[in-house]
Amino acid sequence: MKKLNVLMCGLLLGGLVFTGCSDDDDKGGNAEGTEAAVVAHEYGEWTYFNFADGATKTLPIQKKEGAVTGLYTGDLKGTGMFASFSQEGVSVSVSRVSADSVDVEFMDLTLSMSEEPAEPFTLTTRAEAKLVGDKWELTSVESETLVGEMLYKFSFTGTIGTTKGAEVLLNCKMTPGAMPMPITMTYISEVADSYTYEVDADEESALAWDIAVHKYDMRTNNGLVKKLDTKNFDAVTVGNVPADEEMVADTDGSVMADMSNMMNGFVGYQSVKLNKELGGWVTATPTGTMPPYTYTLNDNVFVVKVNGKVWKMQFNAYTYGGKTAAKFVYGEVE
Repeated sequence: MKKLNVLMCGLLLGGLVFTGCSDDDDKGGNAEGTEAAVVAHEYGEWTYFNFADGATKTLPIQKKEGAVTGLYTGDLKGTGMFASFSQEGVSVSVSRVSADSVDVEFMDLTLSMSEEPAEPFTLTTRAEAKLVGDKWELTSVESETLVGEMLYKFSFTGTIGTTKGAEVLLNCKMTPGAMPMPITMTYISEVADSYTYEVDADEESALAWDIAVHKYDMRTNNGLVKKLDTKNFDAVTVGNVPADEEMVADTDGSVMADMSNMMNGFVGYQSVKLNKELGGWVTATPTGTMPPYTYTLNDNVFVVKVNGKVWKMQFNAYTYGGKTAAKFVYGEVE
């Protein structure tokens, strides 16, 4: 008779752990493999893991000046007949999307064409960012944002310096509603805190690692990954390892690295390759209330080809809170 393992499954919403679960017939959670736990405590770090000896090493994500990304505070002023469109102390958040593109938010705008006070709103657009000499040159697409019943079209071009105190100059065009021509405005600020985020390349290359963990994010050391349809860890052998073309390589992505300015509307992101297949080991679903997320663990067997060997791994728990860790069993495929 099957044990009632399902009673041991689930998420402790106010606690620290949830587990994957399956029937004994599938051997889920009872696999013949080596147990491991990889810490992922902070957003500002990666933990590296080596399958061969089970060694782990945590490295910080470092902040380096000279980035286009950052949180800026300055003045937005209109020109010509729209000179009344001006606002001091406008916050602009620039967040990295990829190596050459950023998301830009002009936050808490209170522009009004009447004496009535306006409700604050935010305009967001994506922009191309190129480093030319000592300045970043930005060219945005035209975005559309619905604010109440008013549709705003918005775009900008401009430059952001690479050193502290350098000028930020963005030339903006905004078209509210059915206005026949855009309002032309200039945003002026200076660089205060703008950083790139990355792990020290020399420290990382000195490590012997196969996979790395950052909170829920996963990547490999130039490896390939496939999630199998089975939860039977012991049944996975060389005979059912997928071909390379059926597996998933790491691709360009980004992770949250700096949360220190989150309350001001800015999060620092590290641009880094991620493995989307292995990243499916856990799903965080927003609840819109408290707790903010529910978590679902995927306890299927994953196959990882990396550094000339083939490994299988099966996640069985994820602890979070102050002591975040991914827990799994693993073994070399034979």
